[in-house]
Amino acid sequence: MDMIKLSVPGTLLFRDVVLRVTASACRLARAMAHPNQEQEPSREDHGFDDKVVSAVGEAFNNVAIHAYRGSAAGTVQLEFEMHTDGVTIRLLDHGFAFDPAEVHAPDLSTLPESRMGLYIVRSCMDEVGYQPGAAPSAPNVLTLTKRYLS
Repeated sequence: MDMIKLSVPGTLLFRDVVLRVTASACRLARAMAHPNQEQEPSREDHGFDDKVVSAVGEAFNNVAIHAYRGSAAGTVQLEFEMHTDGVTIRLLDHGFAFDPAEVHAPDLSTLPESRMGLYIVRSCMDEVGYQPGAAPSAPNVLTLTKRYLS
């Protein structure tokens, strides 16, 4: 198993760095899914890259905006586990925890302008898990998995 690790300040200023690394991890995942091809598989295959980048962007936004609200921004560690059939991404932070069960799906008929982040994450990924941290040392961990051929 191959892994990429990234640690950035948990502020929106670093969002672009996170998204660029995520896009690179997607390219690696696609190449690993087709190891015998001389050419990299098409980026458009199944919208894999777009879904993963969207989900990670929303998750990072939520950490930067909500987990570290009212306090000095901490760090966000990202771990990208590369698999032959996709990628698993973990975002680790020491900010405020939340209960995903309390976040209800938005009423899409009203076209809400906010509170869509977790809905987007869940819609884009195959598996989403969350483990709140135990202060002060254990981090909150959001785990996102996307399989290439799903």
